[in-house]
Amino acid sequence: MNKYHVGRRRARAVHDALDFWKEEGYLSQEQYDSLNDSVVAEFDWTRLAFHAVWLAGLCLVAGLITLLASDVIVALMSNAPASLRAFSAFVSAGLLIYFGFRLRLRDHPHIKTYSVLLFLGCVLISLGFSQVGLALDMTEKTVHWLFLPACMIYGLVGWYGKSSLSWLFALAAMSSWLGVKSGYSWGGYWLMDSQPLVSLAYGIVLTGISLFPPSADMLKSREVHGVTQVWGLLCIFIPLWILSIWGAGEGRASLGELLAWSILFAGAGAASFVGGLKLESNRFIGFGITFLCIELYTKFFEYFWDKLNTGLFFMILGGSLIALVWYIKKYRLENRKQLQEVLE
Repeated sequence: MNKYHVGRRRARAVHDALDFWKEEGYLSQEQYDSLNDSVVAEFDWTRLAFHAVWLAGLCLVAGLITLLASDVIVALMSNAPASLRAFSAFVSAGLLIYFGFRLRLRDHPHIKTYSVLLFLGCVLISLGFSQVGLALDMTEKTVHWLFLPACMIYGLVGWYGKSSLSWLFALAAMSSWLGVKSGYSWGGYWLMDSQPLVSLAYGIVLTGISLFPPSADMLKSREVHGVTQVWGLLCIFIPLWILSIWGAGEGRASLGELLAWSILFAGAGAASFVGGLKLESNRFIGFGITFLCIELYTKFFEYFWDKLNTGLFFMILGGSLIALVWYIKKYRLENRKQLQEVLE
């Protein structure tokens, strides 16, 4: 008899289901023993390898950037014209992408070491386009449009290469093109979104695509559904957070506008949480809870730090969490009753 090898977390879910069906009389003892023995729980090495590939890609990119910023490399590159630097970057990127696609044909479907090569190729393409901007002596406004075709190239590499790393790089590059900037200065990292409404619309589109069944199936077939949904949710919640603090205009926003954005931000977090419960999606639940907490703490420090007793604030917060637990328990009991009615 063939065994079903599965990770420990999924094995526990299967065993729990078998125990429930046996207790309710849907399985005989013989059927229960046969099915229970066919499930083999083992360490999920493929999952570990998958995350190791992501970490390897990030480390290699960090190493590449650090290497290019070293004094020796900077001295060598400063003597070469920008056109030659761009050509070298594009040739190197082409070789990495070529060998990445070659490796994809014989790589393990769940490990995806080829994805690191495709990702590094996309990083070198971005470096090449930056050197093209220098070679053509473009201004900041004109070079802005140069990176739009670069985003499309990253997307094509990620789509046809089934590389979630490259696809994420394309989504992040598009966000940067829409106005999101990050950096390190004044002793800390910073994130700026000059067009939060545009980023919000971008996030809504990505999240909608990840939820609409036909497009979601296409994303899943290219193995980029998860990163699309995560980035879409980030592009919804971070602009809403910024809008709830600063407003949408350039000047100081009115209290009414900030209150409206705060209510919308909290409503989006609640909708994500409730939707996650309905869809049984830990991703939506996690985003909803996380940004609801961020909203609560932001408003606490903004309005109640000097006005409301800290103990009273946390008592109110604890009471709301108890109400939340009660709702979850009620929801799970209703689902169990519905399952019993279906099985009967």
